[in-house]
Amino acid sequence: MIDQIKKPEKTPIILDLNTVDFERDIKDGEVWQQDAVYEFNKRLTNTALQARKYERTQSNNPIIIHDAIFIGGARGTGKTVFLQNIKSFWKKCQKDNDLDIKIHFCNSIDPTLLVDHDNFANVVIAHLYNEVENNLESKSGEGSSQDAFYNALRGVSKSLGKQEHLDDGLSGLDRIVKYRSGIQLVSHFDTYINECKNVLEVDAIVLPIDDIDMALGRSYEVLDVVRRLLGCPKIIPVITGDLELYEPIIENRFIKDQDNKSNEIIASKQAKKLTQEYLKKVIPHNNRISLAPIARLLPSMKIIDFGTSNIRSEITYQYYIKKLMTCFFGPLNGEEKSCDWPKPESAREVTQLIRDISPSELKTENRAELWQRYKVWACLKQNDVAYSNAITAQQIEDLRDDKNLDYVTLTKLHAFNPLMQMEDLTPKWQGKKFFEEQVADNLNTDNLLAKDMYQYFEKYKGRTVYKSMPVIEHFYSKFKLGGDVIIFENVEDMKNEEEPATIIRNNKRMLLDIFTYNNYYSLGLKTQRQIFFSRAYELLTISLLNFDFNTTNNHSLDKKARKRKWKPILQDLFGRVPFYTVPALFPTKAFNIGTENEEESANSLKAVSKMTINELANDIATWEMDNVANLQGYKNESLMPILFAVFNKVFTQVRLLKDTVQKSQNYPGETLSDLALRFKYITINAFATFMKPAPVVLQNVAFTPNLDLIRDFNQHRSYSPPIRDNIGYFFKFPGKKGNDQFSKIKEKLTEEYKHKALLLQVIARHPIFELLEKQEMSNGAFNLFKKNIFVEKIEAIQVAHEISSIQDSTLEETNIPEIGVEPVTIEELKKLHQKVKEKEKFNKNDHLIIFGLTEGEITAWKGESKHENKNLVVQRAKLICELLGLSFNHRLAKVKFYTDNLKDL
Repeated sequence: MIDQIKKPEKTPIILDLNTVDFERDIKDGEVWQQDAVYEFNKRLTNTALQARKYERTQSNNPIIIHDAIFIGGARGTGKTVFLQNIKSFWKKCQKDNDLDIKIHFCNSIDPTLLVDHDNFANVVIAHLYNEVENNLESKSGEGSSQDAFYNALRGVSKSLGKQEHLDDGLSGLDRIVKYRSGIQLVSHFDTYINECKNVLEVDAIVLPIDDIDMALGRSYEVLDVVRRLLGCPKIIPVITGDLELYEPIIENRFIKDQDNKSNEIIASKQAKKLTQEYLKKVIPHNNRISLAPIARLLPSMKIIDFGTSNIRSEITYQYYIKKLMTCFFGPLNGEEKSCDWPKPESAREVTQLIRDISPSELKTENRAELWQRYKVWACLKQNDVAYSNAITAQQIEDLRDDKNLDYVTLTKLHAFNPLMQMEDLTPKWQGKKFFEEQVADNLNTDNLLAKDMYQYFEKYKGRTVYKSMPVIEHFYSKFKLGGDVIIFENVEDMKNEEEPATIIRNNKRMLLDIFTYNNYYSLGLKTQRQIFFSRAYELLTISLLNFDFNTTNNHSLDKKARKRKWKPILQDLFGRVPFYTVPALFPTKAFNIGTENEEESANSLKAVSKMTINELANDIATWEMDNVANLQGYKNESLMPILFAVFNKVFTQVRLLKDTVQKSQNYPGETLSDLALRFKYITINAFATFMKPAPVVLQNVAFTPNLDLIRDFNQHRSYSPPIRDNIGYFFKFPGKKGNDQFSKIKEKLTEEYKHKALLLQVIARHPIFELLEKQEMSNGAFNLFKKNIFVEKIEAIQVAHEISSIQDSTLEETNIPEIGVEPVTIEELKKLHQKVKEKEKFNKNDHLIIFGLTEGEITAWKGESKHENKNLVVQRAKLICELLGLSFNHRLAKVKFYTDNLKDL
C-alpha cells in the first residue's frame, strides 16, 4: 500500500501577502515542506494500516507499540504550521491515492498551556473525551455504544487514582508508578482508546502534541506519558519539537534524583547513553521527519503581493532580496562582507520580514518609514551593523528635510562617529571594543607621536561601538609642512584688481586648506600644518549625501541657489577639525608635535581662506549641475553603506601608506599634491572594488615611490593592475595624457553596471579630485621633505665647491678599461650637477655620460661577459651619483635606459 502512494511533483512555494494568516488552511501551492508532507503521509499510512490489523490477544493483555511520528526542526521552521495542517495533507493524499483508511484527527494539545497541577495523562483522556462527545450526542439511540464508552472512561479514571490521593504530593507519572495496578492502567487506557475508535468509527486516532520542547518543565512528563500510555496501536501521537532541546532535559532527569535534585544517581556519560536509548524507544528513527532548512526552500519561493493596487504582482524570493539589497545597500557588491545583513533564518522570520517590508513597499517614496522597519528588523535580529545603518539612514533623511534647514555632515552620522555610537544606550549585541581596535598592534612603533596618544585612548577602555572602525588619523612627524615650504608656494590671498571685493583663485591654497589642518591645541607656541585626509573624504561624501535631485541642468538660478546652500556647509566643515582625526576625538587635549624652524609668516596665514570656500561652493554647485542625470539611479541614504565601506577601506590603506612613508627613505621628492593624488587613486579604486563584479584586484594602488607614475594617471594605469582591472572595468581610457580619463564609459555594460559606472564617473570628477589635475600640481606642490630654502642654497654651493675640488684620482675610479669606458670629466660632472640643482630630468646623453656606453654597445655584449660588464657599468653609475649627492635607486634605477638595457641582463 505504501508503495502505491505517489510522490507528487514539486510546485513553487507561494507566500501570498494578501492572506490574513498563512498558518491555517494551507492551499496546495502554499505548502512549503513538500518533501516532509510526502514522508508524513507514508508513515501515517503505514501506522494506520498497522492499527487496522491490531487484535487483542486472548489473555486480554494489550500490545504496546511505540509508533509516535516526530516532526523535528529548530525554532521557527514551521512545525506548528505543519501540525495544524496534517489533516488536510492526509485528506489530499487519501484522495489522490484512493486509500480506504479512516483516521480521526484530534485537535492538537499544547503542553505549554497546561496549568501547574494538570496531569498530562488526565489531559489526554479529557481531550479524547471532548473529541468523542459530539459523536455521542448524535448517536443517542445507540445506548450500548455509549455504555461501553463510559464504562471504559470510568475504568481508566479509577486506575489514575482518586482525587484525595493528590495530598501525598505526587503527581503525573510518579503517582502512576505508585499504583500497584500499573499494568491495569495500560489495559484500561487501551480499552478506552478502543471504545473511542468505535464511537468515531475509524481505524486509528491521530493525537497531535505541539511544542513539547517549549514546555521545559513538563517535557519529560509528556514524553513519558507517550511512552507508557500512548503505545496503543490505535492511537498515533504526532509530536513536534527540537531533539537538541529534548536531550539535556531527559539527561538531567536520569542524572538527578526526583526527590533530591542535588543527589547524582549515575554518571553523565551513562546518562547521555540512556537518553539516546530512551529517545529511540519513544520516537523511533524510522518515524522521524525533519523539516527542510529554510535556505533549501527559498530558491523555489514566489511572493504574491497586490500592494495598494488591484494588480497581482508575483516575484521570486531571489528577485525580492535583490530589490531589498538595492534599496538598503545601493550599488554595493558585497565584497569584503560589505553587504552582510541579518538574513532570516527560519520560515517564521522569512514570513515576518516579507510581510513587514513587502515588495510593494520597497517601491515607496517614504524612505524614512522603510528604514524604520529595517531598524526594527535589526533589533529583532540583534545585529549591530544593521542597526547603525538604519539609524544613519534615518539621520540622512531627517537632515535633508527642507523643513529642518539642515544638512548632512559625517560628524552628525551614527555610522561615522564613534563617540555617537558609544553614547547610544541601545544594547550593543556584538559590540566592538573601540580602544582595542584603535590601539592594540595598530600604532606603528616608528611613529612616536602616535604612541604618545596611547594615554588619551585609555579614556575609552571598555567602551564599545556598533561597527569596526578604521584606525583614526594620527599625527605623523613626516606628514607636516614647514613654514618655508608653504611660503615658497605663494599661497597668500591676492585681490582681483578688476573686482577688489574678490580674491583671485589660488589652486595651491585650496589644496593646502583641504588636505592640511593647524587649528589645534599645541604644547608649543605655534602649530604646524598636519596632513589629514578626513576633510577631503568628508567633502566628497557629503557632496553625494546632500545632493539635490531637484536641480536641473543649465539653470543659472538653480546653480546660484546651490552655491548659496553650499557656502554655510563648507564654512561649517572648514571651521572645525577634520572629522576622523585625533584632534577631533580629543578636542580639549594639547599635542606636543614639535614646531622647530617654523616660519612666522606661515603661521600668519588664516586657517582657511574665504577664497577656498567660495571657489569650492561654486565648483560643487557646477559639479551637481553637470551630474544630475548620473546620480538618478540612487537615493541619498542608499549610498551611505558604500560610503562607509569605502571609508573603512580608504582609511585603512591611508594608515598603511603613512606608516610606509614614515619609516621609508624612498619618498624624498614627495609633495602634498602627490599624497593627495595617492588618496585619489585609493578612493576611486575603493569605490570600484565595491561596485564591480568579482573578481576584484586587492593589490595596493598608490604605494609606488615612482612619482612619474603618481603624477601621470595615463602612465600609472599601464603599470597598476587595480586601475586596469577594477577601475578599467567601467571605463575605456583614452591613450593620451591630459584627456579626461573618465569620460568614456564602456558600452557593453549592463544597465545595473552602467548606473554604477555613472556614479564612479561622478566621484572621479569631484572638484577635490579635479583640483589635483591643475597645471600647478603637475610637478608637485608643497614638498614634504624639503629643507629650509637658505640651508638648501648653502648646501648647493658646498656641493658645487666640492665638485670643483674633486681629485683626478677620484674621477679615474669611473674608468672601465675592460670595455673601453673613459673616466668621467670634471666638466661633465658639473653639467650633470647643474641639472640636479635645477631639478631637470636627465636625457639620453646624460645617461650616456653616467653609464659610459650607448644602448647599441650594451646590446652587442655576448655570453657570460654580459653579467660582469653590467656590474662594472652600474658601479660606475653609482659612484657618479654619489659624487652628485644623488640616490641611484631613486634617480636612475627606474629610467628606461637602465630598465631596458641593464636591469635584466
